[in-house]
Amino acid sequence: MSLIFDPEVDPEKFRGARVTIVGMGKARTAGGLGKWLVDHGAIVTMSDRKPREQLGEGIARLREFGIDDHVDLVLGPSSDDAALADPDFVFVMPGIRPRSATILRAREREIPILTEIGLFFRLCPATIVGVTGTKGKSTTTTLVGRILSHVAAAGAGRGPRRVVVRGNIGSSVIEELPALTKDDVVVLELSSFQLETIAQSPNVAVVTNVLEDHLDHHGTRDAYVAAKSNIVRWQGTHDTAVLNLDDPTAMAMHEGVGSKLRTFSLTLRPKHGGWLDERGRLVLTDGDRVAVVCAASELRIPGRHNAANALAAAIVGGTLGIPVEAIADELRAFPGLRHRLETVGETGGVLWVNDSQGTTPYATIPAISAYGRPPIVILGGIAKEADFTELAREVVAKARAAILMGQAADEIGAAIASARRRAGGPGPEVVRAKGLRDAVERARSLARPGDVVLLSPACATAAGRTDVVDEFSSYEERGDRFRDLVAEFAEPMGAA
Repeated sequence: MSLIFDPEVDPEKFRGARVTIVGMGKARTAGGLGKWLVDHGAIVTMSDRKPREQLGEGIARLREFGIDDHVDLVLGPSSDDAALADPDFVFVMPGIRPRSATILRAREREIPILTEIGLFFRLCPATIVGVTGTKGKSTTTTLVGRILSHVAAAGAGRGPRRVVVRGNIGSSVIEELPALTKDDVVVLELSSFQLETIAQSPNVAVVTNVLEDHLDHHGTRDAYVAAKSNIVRWQGTHDTAVLNLDDPTAMAMHEGVGSKLRTFSLTLRPKHGGWLDERGRLVLTDGDRVAVVCAASELRIPGRHNAANALAAAIVGGTLGIPVEAIADELRAFPGLRHRLETVGETGGVLWVNDSQGTTPYATIPAISAYGRPPIVILGGIAKEADFTELAREVVAKARAAILMGQAADEIGAAIASARRRAGGPGPEVVRAKGLRDAVERARSLARPGDVVLLSPACATAAGRTDVVDEFSSYEERGDRFRDLVAEFAEPMGAA
């Protein structure tokens, strides 16, 4: 059963109060929250179990916020006990386990426990659009923001006055509170970490899909799904849920929920929502009213999964009164996000694609078929307790070659060998690489005109972890390194 950290709090109660923020990290969220609390007169302490020398980026960000002299840092392995000595409130950062010893001690002492996103939901006067899903949430969040901002910038239609895009996609959102009004819209990418402890849902909730991820944090798939479900669980009759009709787990989230339901599908035709028709067009529908948005082939982001993301974003736009023409303009113009099927180079008829954000098998599976031709796929990193069985079947069926690297190379290789035996055929060539540079060099030797070389590792990096060794500290660093390696021999390209 989930723990809820979502008490009702009047901002004035923070004035003069001792507030501890558990988990500073890079201070993207903790820094914004710290500034908001300092501005409201709180006495702020930030704790992190990492030593100071590993937190340079976060400490520098506190200086950027101008609060480094107003926040007491308690760092290192024994930081939690010191930080919990006498606070009036404790804020938990995303990724800190709700049942960690630190948080359980705070509960035992009956200290109110909050999260930045939960407090924002309570205080925000604007309409909130929340987007979650195992994959596709960053792309969909960005598309929704662009669609709504298109009309806001033009001052046309019934769109919002101002659009703010935040959440898991970037910096803290609570620092935006002073400028928000009821006429604005806030679009939030929401991770399972952010959702698992809140007792509120956004006015418009989008679920792109529910696969499997972060089992190292949540423990079981059921716990992961339960965390995701909070995005719709608390909705009322005036709210809207936009769910993937092709995903039974996503659809099950709406059982017993009173909000309006809008669905999207690549194979079915919902009565209210959107679908991909037999001519490959994105279509919106509301009962008897049907409107063609654009052809999926006009999207600059490849793959059927991105057609689904575009449909979800289009439904949100339609729900909030954005004209179909404006929705179509933004869908056609969107170049995609960095590290997500990002074309970074082309040489000798070979396309080089950076999908470093593919950190799970379920993220890599659609990427393998996104270009309509067998790719040379670079796989490997840290497994995150993943099951590679289904990915291996896809690699054997659709890839021309697989280059394996990192800690998970043996596990992925064994899964491919097993899938090859079951398929009864030779399958793709499988090559081992010592690291990313070696993987790129081996891909160059294998590639021929018309090929796609795809970095979509299906694995995480060592981000935020000290118990494993990996070549990279984040998927962004891995993708940037891939781009740099490709730029040594190919004509640079990429998303804006």
